[in-house]
Amino acid sequence: MQEDEQAEMLDMEQLSATGPSGKARALALKEFDPPPEPMEWVEYRSEGRLLIIGPADEAWAIAERLKGDLKCTMLATEPPSEPPDRAPPGRYLDGRPRELSGYLGTFTLKVEVDRGRVLDAGAAFGIDPGTFDLVLDLDGSADTGVDEPPVGYYRVRSEADRERALAELPEMKGDFQKPRFFAYDPDICAHGSRGLNGCRKCVDACATGAAYSIGETIEIDPYLCQGCGSCVTVCPSGAMRYAAPSSEDLLDSIRRLLTDFRDHAGAHGQTPDVLLYSAESALPALTMLASELPEHVLPVAVEDVGSVGADTWLSVLAYGAGRVVLLTGPSPAPTLLDATRRQIDIYRVILEGLDDPNAAERLVLQPGELDSSVIAEPLPALVDQPATHGAIGTKREIMRLALAHLHDHARGEVGDTIALPATAPYGEIIVDKNACTLCMACVSVCPVSAIQGGGDLPQLHFREDQCVQCGMCETACPEDAIGLHARLHFPAHLQPGQRLLNEEEMHHCDGCGKPFATRKMMDSMTRRLKDHWMFQGEEALARIRLCEDCRVQRMYEDEGGVVTHPPDRRN
Repeated sequence: MQEDEQAEMLDMEQLSATGPSGKARALALKEFDPPPEPMEWVEYRSEGRLLIIGPADEAWAIAERLKGDLKCTMLATEPPSEPPDRAPPGRYLDGRPRELSGYLGTFTLKVEVDRGRVLDAGAAFGIDPGTFDLVLDLDGSADTGVDEPPVGYYRVRSEADRERALAELPEMKGDFQKPRFFAYDPDICAHGSRGLNGCRKCVDACATGAAYSIGETIEIDPYLCQGCGSCVTVCPSGAMRYAAPSSEDLLDSIRRLLTDFRDHAGAHGQTPDVLLYSAESALPALTMLASELPEHVLPVAVEDVGSVGADTWLSVLAYGAGRVVLLTGPSPAPTLLDATRRQIDIYRVILEGLDDPNAAERLVLQPGELDSSVIAEPLPALVDQPATHGAIGTKREIMRLALAHLHDHARGEVGDTIALPATAPYGEIIVDKNACTLCMACVSVCPVSAIQGGGDLPQLHFREDQCVQCGMCETACPEDAIGLHARLHFPAHLQPGQRLLNEEEMHHCDGCGKPFATRKMMDSMTRRLKDHWMFQGEEALARIRLCEDCRVQRMYEDEGGVVTHPPDRRN
């Protein structure tokens, strides 16, 4: 839920401002204009209907404590240790939870009662509606199995969890809202095409189960989404974008912050680091260390550092920062950490390819508390001249601007090509010209138009700057003629253009001379069909080499009809 903005911001008065960099930081942060607030919100409503799941003795005691504030229902997974001597403080049932789903205000449940019989909660408890606003799970028997449970679900694993839940639950009545964290463009999503499966990185990285496949595109349940942003970080095409704030707004704010810092510090300032911290979860730990935070470190609050991906990291380095530090706060979702670490591994390879001796230290993920020793000393900037461009366009376009500056202003010697891990979203496709028939199956399934046909010409073209290495072209190719090769080829990205992958001679209809297929495709079809029972004999095989009009005419003539032959189109 949305907290008060001031409560999520670090108290700048606690930061040291004794040296030139500290004084410059204080002035820059005072002038800092944070990104605008989200424009879209998700609404919840809770009337205080609480379902308590767990052993009867514990559930009963908690219901007694909360019954003045909430309407309690108890599902006892273990019977009472002794027969009760009073009426329960709410509806009561012995059973086991099955298929808990939903979120604050709309939880649904099936209940296993006697002898394995399963009922909807409404029928089991005799209530209407059979839904709940809140769930307190004391023993994990209703755990949905996601890293970040839905809003309104409280899982008790420790005494601290128990006390937190008991303190918060009475306040969870009324109307609530949170940002609609994401924006999704299905037109550039590489999840699927024409029945083929492609990228599913956002689904695998989602900590809440909000992202799921609906065939060729993805659906995000905004009520389950809690803004961890892993889907955005791993999305190769930019189809999934963060909107709380957008990367464009965040980068514009950081660019101005870095510029102000350098202007105030002058020649005596250190190279700044940008510390991005999850506003709510990381703030308490960061506040405790604020007075010890090195003066070259600029703290910037974001909704969740899991949403900050490579387009932001590389752009901040291009803007002249020495490091990008990501502080998650305690107990980050394992899927969030895994998604961010995997992306950092990819982009560290790119930094190494830029001949950066400090590549291993440029991108720092700090789960839990901040290790000040990691950022104690500033690093020299990766570029000899900070970038000034704005963050404009799609994720790929923002990345292209950052890569162009990093390449052109790198301090070391940079080659044209960097080999990348197979999981990287950059690369080329390799086409076996001997096997490829130019059937264009790859063109029809490419979600980002990286593979294109030659129009009226039998050609296959490729835009490497648009390829996300989703693999759908490889899957669709009936000749197994396509392979993927992950790499970052700077000329292809900095000077985008088509590259010819293959071309063939055309086959002309044996009847009228119209070109309608490649010679190789025709030879392949003839070879494959010659043993089929429908194409036995020279006449049947000869029809394959005819265009559609001439084929119909030939079949009609063979049956005794008379049709005027179309004009010869060879000339």
